[in-house]
Amino acid sequence: MSLIVAIFEGERGATSARDILEQAGYAAAVLKSSHDPYDPPVEFRHRGELMLRAAVKWGIIGSLVIEVPALTLLMILPVDLNVKVLMGSMVWKFGAGFGAWLGAGSAAERGLDAERAEDYERELVSGRHVLTVSVSSRDRPSARGALIESGAIEVRDLTGTFELVA
Repeated sequence: MSLIVAIFEGERGATSARDILEQAGYAAAVLKSSHDPYDPPVEFRHRGELMLRAAVKWGIIGSLVIEVPALTLLMILPVDLNVKVLMGSMVWKFGAGFGAWLGAGSAAERGLDAERAEDYERELVSGRHVLTVSVSSRDRPSARGALIESGAIEVRDLTGTFELVA
């Protein structure tokens, strides 16, 4: 599945594109900014922020997953106490490094690049509508055509996910 994003000048084109895509069996979402000055602006999560959080979380989990069995093993090994302390203080770092690498890799496809997020936020503030749809690779050309024919002023294939900051 690939994510396609389209920007529309008005609600009419975005609504008709959403209806066409929903009739084809795809769930499309239209984002629009509120004109109420008291409503907070729409903000998207940035990829770097999500990767950092996942790396820290999985680094802690990885260090615990490696450290607990390693300490258990070190307790029963017949070696000097100094060697046990040295090995015990070093082995958790491997788990933390591996866990952080795994966590950052798992979050690499989440969120948006900072530039793209700011572009879409700026479009919403200017009153435009942003439509997102996830389609199969086989149907991507047809979906792009439907978006363009519905009046999209810009259509992009996107790597990442639209996650709003709560």
